[in-house]
Parts: sequence; structure tokens; C-alpha cells
Amino acid sequence: MRAISTDAETEAAVAAWLADSLNRPGNARQQWTDGHVALLALGRRFSAVRLADDLVYAVAAGAEPATASTVLRLLRGPVIHDPRNHRFYALVPSSPPGPGLGRYATHLGLGHYIGVPKVGDNEPTGTLASYWAVPATAPGALCDPIRLRDMIEMGTAALDRQAAS
Repeated sequence: MRAISTDAETEAAVAAWLADSLNRPGNARQQWTDGHVALLALGRRFSAVRLADDLVYAVAAGAEPATASTVLRLLRGPVIHDPRNHRFYALVPSSPPGPGLGRYATHLGLGHYIGVPKVGDNEPTGTLASYWAVPATAPGALCDPIRLRDMIEMGTAALDRQAAS
């Protein structure tokens, strides 16, 4: 019987899975060692949906307790926050999400790259560096596309109401 894995083992497994999105996974490991972020390929192993901060905060404003991290956890998968560019990135399965996501969200798949923070960097540093707003919990564990689409629709409706008033 296998023992329950430790946080360090889980983080190592997630980092290896993420790095394997590249033809040369060692490049990602080196980038994380040298700095804070590795540039990873999208579309083969996973894709991302770029979300405007305003969209996430609009959904959070209607939630109890009203925090972005509470809302993002409902997606049941990893989310990166890029405070410098005012965006969140929900990691999703590679298949496209279907018809357009609206003006506050963009699907990034094959042919795109994303800056992914070192696994374990789960807190903002005050330097505007990207961090895991919702950490990855296991290799291959990604956001639920249906929950993500629902969140995008709720946020878009809330922003449209704000703009109309």
C-alpha cells in the first residue's frame, strides 16, 4: 500500500507534468530555477482561458465571502494571477471551449505560450509577479470548462449592468 504523498511530492509531480508541455521539459525546470516564471506551450497538454481582472472581481462582488480566490476555487482547477497585466489564467483541457467567450475572456491554445510561476508560488509578492491564485493540486487536474463558462457569463452580465447604470 502506497503512503499518501507529501506536499513536496505533489508539487514535484505537478511541476514535471507542466514542464512536459515543452519538447524540452528541462527548459522549464531551468527557467524556474533561474527565475520565477517558465514559458510553457499551450494546446497539447493543456490550454488557458485569459480572464480580465474586472470579470473575476465582478463575479466576486456578488459572492459571499466576496473574494476572487473564493470564486476561482469554484472552477476546481489551477488559476494563475498576473497582477502586472490585470489578468487571470484558468488552465483548462486542450480542446477549445466552443463558441466565443465574450469580450472579457480569450481561449489560448495551440501556438500560444504562457508564463507559469514556479509551483508553490501561491502568494502575491508585491512585485507584480505572477503567482498561483489557485494552486494545481495534481498532475492533469484542470479547471472545469462548464463552471468556467458559467463564471464568464455571470461576470459579463454583471459588468454589462455596471456599464448600463
